[in-house]
Amino acid sequence: MKLRVGMLLFALASGCVSRPDPRENIPEQPVPFGSVMVDAGRREVIMTGYVNQVEGPLELLACGPGGKTHESALVIFADPHDIQAALLLLGLRHGPPMPDVGKGPPMGDRVLITVVWELDGQTHRARAETFLFDVKTRRVAKHGGWIFNGSVTEDGRFKAREEESYITTYWDPWSIINLAGNIGADDERISVNRDAIPPLHTPVRVIVRPEGKR
Repeated sequence: MKLRVGMLLFALASGCVSRPDPRENIPEQPVPFGSVMVDAGRREVIMTGYVNQVEGPLELLACGPGGKTHESALVIFADPHDIQAALLLLGLRHGPPMPDVGKGPPMGDRVLITVVWELDGQTHRARAETFLFDVKTRRVAKHGGWIFNGSVTEDGRFKAREEESYITTYWDPWSIINLAGNIGADDERISVNRDAIPPLHTPVRVIVRPEGKR
């Protein structure tokens, strides 16, 4: 017994026994966080929804079922409180709110948005911005990325819930995530890229993570 204790003390002193890594407590799989999933190890927030629009003008990439579905590419089944809280939990920071609709630019940390879907037995992945078509240049929109600007609370009401606007292409201070580039100031500039978006009503997963994180 004394020999075993002595060997352990020697190993600790010499660094042969590793100390616990706090990262070992991070779950290896996504875990539920209200209506969304959070993968802390990969720093991802995962939401589910479906393709809502495959042609026509857009002001949103994604809204809730009760939102502006007539101008949103995707519909997401998630509580906006959960979306914003999960992004904050991952360490993302938002800036001050924009003064009004179409008035920007949005301020906050940059994020990447990936859409994943199954079709014909295969898994497909695409950056969300590839679904956006610039009607002026007749090309895929030069977007400048996405900004976690964070929605606001006014008179005790969380504004992202008021309109169910979650990820917008036309600058909206009530939305949680906005398009970064100046194209976001023009509500007539973006339409659906029919060559890139999955078929209508295709179930999708929308994954948001900090920019630069693969």
